[in-house]
Amino acid sequence: MGMIGTYLRVTDDELARLLDEPDYFEELYTYEERQSDIDKAWHGLYFLLTGEADLDDIDRHSLGRTIFGGMVIEEETGTAYLTSAEVKDLTTRLHYIERDALESRYEATRMNAHELYPFERGWGSEEKQYLLEQFEELKAIFSSASQKKEGLITWIG
Repeated sequence: MGMIGTYLRVTDDELARLLDEPDYFEELYTYEERQSDIDKAWHGLYFLLTGEADLDDIDRHSLGRTIFGGMVIEEETGTAYLTSAEVKDLTTRLHYIERDALESRYEATRMNAHELYPFERGWGSEEKQYLLEQFEELKAIFSSASQKKEGLITWIG
């Protein structure tokens, strides 16, 4: 199946409780109707949004937060969160990224050199289309959470 970039919408109250009680995540995780994902596109989208490929030093201060979240909840699993205010800000920022601009950042040779996940066959024209489709899904995830005034829990798993 592979590693999937997953998002879980949460209210501010649920997020506050989670930060006080980390085991509360197990209950939140059961709300499948609030979960969305960007499939295996997370590393490619991170690269297109930030220009970075290195996952040892994740950029949590820019659009990289749309992929990996902001503050880390659980270091071992990489589970992180974004508050409803951060989601609103990032939704606005994502809205202004034109598909053509994102497409112009697609550099298959460079992405292959960095061996961006999932790096099964290498990056090519089909994979570019896949990333652009998943970018639209990412925007929809953030837009939905923002409209509902919710935060997001993020993880790759």
